[in-house]
Amino acid sequence: MKTASKELQKLRSMAETSLNKTAELQQVLAQIEATLSRAELQKVIEKTTKR
Repeated sequence: MKTASKELQKLRSMAETSLNKTAELQQVLAQIEATLSRAELQKVIEKTTKR
């Protein structure tokens, strides 16, 4: 029984780590998307001000 309990704790820990990494990955992807959006907006602004 103790072995099953330890195994469950191990699996739970692995699942929590995986969820944390997923959240971090989503945050990084959101930051990349925001950076790309700002760069694209800057290009549009530059084109419109050159006219």
